[in-house]
Amino acid sequence: MKKILIILLAISIQNTAFAGSYIDKQLKEAKKNSKYNTVQKIKRNYDIKPEYSDFHLPASAIKDPKLIKLANYPKVDEKAFQTKLAEDEKIYKKQIMPILAKNMNSINVEPAAVDFYKVYRVAERLIRANNLDYANWRIAIRKTPDDVNAQATAVNFIWINTALYDSLYGDDEALAFVLAHEMSHHILGHQQRMAELIKRFEVSDKYRDILYPNIPEPVTTFQEINLYKESRMMEFMADAEAFILVAKAGYSPNAAMSALNLMDALPNIKYWDSTHPITKDRIKSANENISYLNPDWVNAGKANILNSPVLPCKKSSDRVSIVIGKSNTSKDFYEPENIEQKVTRIAYMNYKQGRMENAIKYFEKANKISPNYANYLYISYANEYLYKASKTKKYLNEAQKAVKKASELNFSDINVQNQLRDLGMSTSL
Repeated sequence: MKKILIILLAISIQNTAFAGSYIDKQLKEAKKNSKYNTVQKIKRNYDIKPEYSDFHLPASAIKDPKLIKLANYPKVDEKAFQTKLAEDEKIYKKQIMPILAKNMNSINVEPAAVDFYKVYRVAERLIRANNLDYANWRIAIRKTPDDVNAQATAVNFIWINTALYDSLYGDDEALAFVLAHEMSHHILGHQQRMAELIKRFEVSDKYRDILYPNIPEPVTTFQEINLYKESRMMEFMADAEAFILVAKAGYSPNAAMSALNLMDALPNIKYWDSTHPITKDRIKSANENISYLNPDWVNAGKANILNSPVLPCKKSSDRVSIVIGKSNTSKDFYEPENIEQKVTRIAYMNYKQGRMENAIKYFEKANKISPNYANYLYISYANEYLYKASKTKKYLNEAQKAVKKASELNFSDINVQNQLRDLGMSTSL
């Protein structure tokens, strides 16, 4: 009897669930369309605008005696730069294109010659602009119909799956970001770091079998959680470094976001054992990093290209990749920012853009690394700005405390003297 009642109840629930018109059901479902619409994800337009503090004054209220010295690169003579580009173009067409004109005839990949040539041109620009010609770079295009992915492996070796390459076809900025991201993994030594983490955490089969099949079984899940967390942080850092490479090469970081937009159209679910962050988090991180880029970096890239020869290229003996040869003339090679340089840049860019709370936060971080009177002076400026905008006394107190600290480190500096005077403080020892 109970079974009959359960069946009747189930039928009743089912009939109730399907009551109403199909239009009603579709209207209910349509509420999800905006949230999951992949068209809008892919077609996002990015124009990163500074987000100002809650208290906003005109730009003229931002004091800046130029004491913070970010990497400074003089402007390149544009006529000379364009002449060099024209000369390089002749070399590309005469020497490089014929080398890549024939297909590989490989069972693994058989891209059209133009595909290898396009990858070469974008990669070569990134390499020259960033002084990455310290060694050969190998880049392969791997035939995959639906695996939208790329990978950094071996020594300066990058795989790009055809599913990703074709999805980005014609979008040089997006392709530049993908290549720069994988280059960044190599530059930042992430393979070595991951190998050490795998050995340290004795990770499970999922990751161990890919890289080091002889690593023992895991001890605890906690160790695995730490490894995957570290892996996701490496992906964030590769993105951040990639935007620096892209900016120096003269590509638009905002336009390069289209690569992440494409990835965001794929299913993205958070799992504890995900090696990559979900794309929406990478996009948020990218927006922050783009807003803090040094605008002078493009001049550095132009100077590097102006003063370097076209890099040689050949088809690899592996029959699936190309080799972009190292330079025999370069003396300076790429050096990632150290922590002090990075924190100082972020603090200063926040300050110049009116994000005073953030500026104070990062100048204080910079002082923990290496106390500097200029950092304290800018903390004073930022608090003074907030005081004038909000009329809140605590900001004036903080401004006075910061300039006092600056005066203890460099009392004779004219800018310190002026700030003491502006805040109604004594200018004598």
